[in-house]
Amino acid sequence: MLRTISRTCCFAVMHWLLIISVISTAAAEVIIRPTPDGGVQPRMLVDSHGTVHLLYFKKRLSAPSAREGNLYYRQYLVAENRFGTPIKVSSQAFNVQTVSISRASMALDGAGRVHVIWYLPRAEQYYYARSNTQRNQFEPQQSMVSEYVEGIDAGAEIAAYGTQVAIVWGAGALVREYERTAFVRLSHDSGSSFGPELMVSDPELGACACCSLASEYMSDSELIIAYRSALNGIGRHMQLLTLNLVDNEVSGAAYGPVDELQQWELSACPLSTNDIAIDANLDRWLIFETASRIVQKNLNSERPPSLVGEPFSQTRQKNPAVAFNNKGQRLIVWGEAISHSRGGRLNMRLFEGETAENNIDFTEEITIPNFSFPAAASLPNGDFLVLY
Repeated sequence: MLRTISRTCCFAVMHWLLIISVISTAAAEVIIRPTPDGGVQPRMLVDSHGTVHLLYFKKRLSAPSAREGNLYYRQYLVAENRFGTPIKVSSQAFNVQTVSISRASMALDGAGRVHVIWYLPRAEQYYYARSNTQRNQFEPQQSMVSEYVEGIDAGAEIAAYGTQVAIVWGAGALVREYERTAFVRLSHDSGSSFGPELMVSDPELGACACCSLASEYMSDSELIIAYRSALNGIGRHMQLLTLNLVDNEVSGAAYGPVDELQQWELSACPLSTNDIAIDANLDRWLIFETASRIVQKNLNSERPPSLVGEPFSQTRQKNPAVAFNNKGQRLIVWGEAISHSRGGRLNMRLFEGETAENNIDFTEEITIPNFSFPAAASLPNGDFLVLY
């Protein structure tokens, strides 16, 4: 059953008309809302305590016709059914890139600090900022790449585990994608300092110029990087690279097998994004795109990846995100009918277990704002929250 509720809510001091769609199932509800503050490009994660953390971009009110603005962080207040006070992340306003591949990335370390990395195309630079442990203030932003900056053309990815933080990006000449590689900088002190810029991927595989990466710690000694190769300029396959870490140094690297659903031959960059999240069993799931269809894979399982679901029509599925609740369910959301900058139409699927789908009749037409994409998170009661 699908219920649609329209009401006016107050976020901070701004009033917004929100459309809340609740999809009723036997075990969970899915609540769909616009990104707070009229923001775009939401990213959400849930910590081990069930707290929902939100990162998003908001245009400055003084220049509504421009795309210049800042990144903001907010925490979801469950008892009040709203997000808390926005905390500015970026020290300086910047223009959000017109495509989703340049989106910011967020991670949470063991002490509760929020770590954020974002891309400034005009500056050809990645900037990093971290919060204090109370998450009510961010330190001044700092540039993170000085040696391997040639050809950076999409967002970097950040991951954290305990006191370890990893920043991952792709670089190399744009006209020679077949030679581009992935790089990493590692911190062992919760972002107080970072080690050197290290090339970690196989140059013979190349690296797609305009596709985002995804990264996550599999353990304190393993970091996985999911990125799209550019083998011979056409092999846009989803590569799974695992780095072995010893004393916060890379001691080895290995690639996983490339399943048929990870293979995509294309002469041009597909401008794709990926997402990794952790379920209640501590399994890491990768959600990605292959040949215009969304694919899911449990990175802790030997089972092959599988398609998520059919589109509303024969259009491209793009920009996926995944969330897991405490009832063994996972929700995958994405956009459809997307152009270079258009957000498209929201779609989703709800699953139980490894592959069995819990069918939901989601047919409502919800348009994702231009330059944006959906995000998903679980709430402490087992419901899901979706922002777009």
